Amino acid sequence: MKCVSALYRRFAAAALIAAGVASVTVLLETNGEWASTASARERASDYAPIQHFMGGPKRIILMRHADKTDDPEDEDLSDAGHARAEHLATYIPQTFGKPDFIIATSHSKHSDRPRETVQPLADALGMHVQHEFEDRDFPDLIQEIFDDPDYKGKTIVICWHHGNLPAIAALLGAPAGSYPDPWPEDAFNLVLDLQYDPNSGSAPAVNRVMEPF
Repeated sequence: MKCVSALYRRFAAAALIAAGVASVTVLLETNGEWASTASARERASDYAPIQHFMGGPKRIILMRHADKTDDPEDEDLSDAGHARAEHLATYIPQTFGKPDFIIATSHSKHSDRPRETVQPLADALGMHVQHEFEDRDFPDLIQEIFDDPDYKGKTIVICWHHGNLPAIAALLGAPAGSYPDPWPEDAFNLVLDLQYDPNSGSAPAVNRVMEPF
């Protein structure tokens, strides 16, 4: 009987652990974009700015991907999204200057929209889109940007999914209130322009820019 009781306790404990893991990793879909329950609860206030005492980039253009379709199974941009991406190919360098780096989330089975949004820009400038980091790995990306001297004094375009944009802005040192939190579901034309002193660790000046198309 003691053996059966012990076996039952071990089985019950294993079931509780499995249930706990499942509750954390279960996926939620919001208008076709997916996130874990843990990340779905995250807010910018959960993140502190990454320190960069020796300086860093000169400018970071932070933006959401362009418009998507109403089909949650469609990983691509809508016709309006493709049109916006084509406009951005000239709008970004004319408005913010030619970027030195263009970064987007890696392709997932749910979305390739961030890369599609900046690909026309990269093609027009003869550049490569860096898309090695997955959506949830944005803290690693920001840490790399501040740690790697190749980014120092440079202008960077970052195109991401809107659910993590407030947290990214917080990691980049944008003051609370200078960016929307949460990012509006219907905002595809909002750009955050973060301008740094590349020789100090001071917070950036942040401007909200609305694309005129």
